[in-house]
Amino acid sequence: MKWISKQNLTSEEPTKRLKEILKCLLINRGITTKAAIHNFVHPPHPADIKIADLGINQTALTAALKRINTAIAQQESIVIFGDYDADGITATAIMWETLYGLKAKVIPFIPHREKHGYGLSIKAVDDVIEQHHPRLIITVDNGIVAHEAAEYVRRHNIDLIITDHHVATTTPPAALAILHSTQLAGAGVSWIVSREIIKSAKAKDWREIMAHSLDLATIGTVADQVSLSNHNRSLVKAGLEILRKTARVGLLELFSQAQFDQSSLSTYHINFVIAPRINAMGRLAHGLDSLRLLCTSNAEKARTLAQTLGDTNQERQDLTFELLQTAKNMVGTALDSIIVIDKADFHEGVIGLVAGKLAESFYRPSIVIGRGPEVSKASARSIVGVNIITLIRRLDHLLINAGGHPMAAGFTIETIKIEAFKTAITALANQSIDASLLEPSLSADISLEMTDISWELLKLIHSLEPFGVDNQKPIFWLKDCPVLEKRTIGQEKKHLKLILPSHLKDQATIDALWFGHGGEIDAIAKRADMLVTLDENTWKGHSKLQFLIKDIK
Repeated sequence: MKWISKQNLTSEEPTKRLKEILKCLLINRGITTKAAIHNFVHPPHPADIKIADLGINQTALTAALKRINTAIAQQESIVIFGDYDADGITATAIMWETLYGLKAKVIPFIPHREKHGYGLSIKAVDDVIEQHHPRLIITVDNGIVAHEAAEYVRRHNIDLIITDHHVATTTPPAALAILHSTQLAGAGVSWIVSREIIKSAKAKDWREIMAHSLDLATIGTVADQVSLSNHNRSLVKAGLEILRKTARVGLLELFSQAQFDQSSLSTYHINFVIAPRINAMGRLAHGLDSLRLLCTSNAEKARTLAQTLGDTNQERQDLTFELLQTAKNMVGTALDSIIVIDKADFHEGVIGLVAGKLAESFYRPSIVIGRGPEVSKASARSIVGVNIITLIRRLDHLLINAGGHPMAAGFTIETIKIEAFKTAITALANQSIDASLLEPSLSADISLEMTDISWELLKLIHSLEPFGVDNQKPIFWLKDCPVLEKRTIGQEKKHLKLILPSHLKDQATIDALWFGHGGEIDAIAKRADMLVTLDENTWKGHSKLQFLIKDIK
């Protein structure tokens, strides 16, 4: 693993060093001007984000608002057509709550992964028509590449409004209005459009109304791994405050069963606790139950649904682990610039997770295909510097459809064309991907001395929250650090704990934890270089600083 230190400090005086650390951290995130620094530390409230700044077409928005208001006034049947992942579920909940609050005749629809496939499909539209007889369909977090289904909707004399954030194709689908922005997640687009709907209804308290759904927009935005800069940062920073105080009984039950303190909720809890549970239903069962959990006001129902989500998520974890072992054995040792594997019994609900784990393990963009009798589904995950959806779309002639982001994508392919696709995508990757991108590396923001570690530094780090894509928690390089003591911890001794000397007045030593690396205890010398993040550990009312180790040399 190659280590890179982006910055080195020059000041010697402690107060000046702290200011220099902040400056370096901001520079590493591309924030250099006074205006940019102010907007980063104090981002504008999402209620003040301008439509023009998001790239959403104002003419299309005007047409969409006119049609929605007509549908509300005439009590026409409206269907919110969502997606089965956390971003799509929260986007659906936001739009449904908005229209329901305006007394619209509105119903949400979440497609079933195995029955309908991804996004707006002809099969799903048939079920929507049969069950709900809509005059208007509004998509959230999908639809921007659904050309056939959009035309199918038009032929049935149903108006279609598409709200989406995925990468568009050259020709847009046939729709009354397309409200599209790649700057937000699907839930973010849904929140902005809902904001405009509420404003067009002349609601004087629209800011208060829309604040209520910022908790959902935050979950969807963080879960979808979009850049936490600019407008997404505004949504998540404001939304975390709402989420830490939310009274949604479904979320409260989810927090309770996951056993964490709501008041200290962060993007970490969304990524590793909340989103996996919401996603699990769409992967292995039906995402509709996740939607029901978010929208219910019945505490008993919420408790039952939260338990279902938790149990399904455990099943998802077990299945992912099992398939990952099989997938790793299939990869082999002779690596091309991309990994592409396929197997008949790969469950399509977890192939995206397996692809992500392969990309992490082998540091290659990875595609996992669940082979079907005639048609197969695939999920892809990438690495920094490789736009996976652009790469895949260069082979559109071999695919039924494809969609996604630069870092994650999915496609459907005829099974008889899998081998041709594997050959072609491997040749493209070997030719176009720079070899330097395939060398795993860890970047430290700054090299620090142990004398730099302080509560003031931790406070400075907190000022950069929320952390996520394009704003990772700062990583520090500690050089030649003395190791006073080392031991393994945890029930199975899987984790490593090092005791380091401290220069803090109230703390003689600092613990450094390296999760999952207990087996490397014998390799740890009396002095070592470490890449760490700085954290706080509170136990029985007493707080102390600690490190979480990223790597050791």
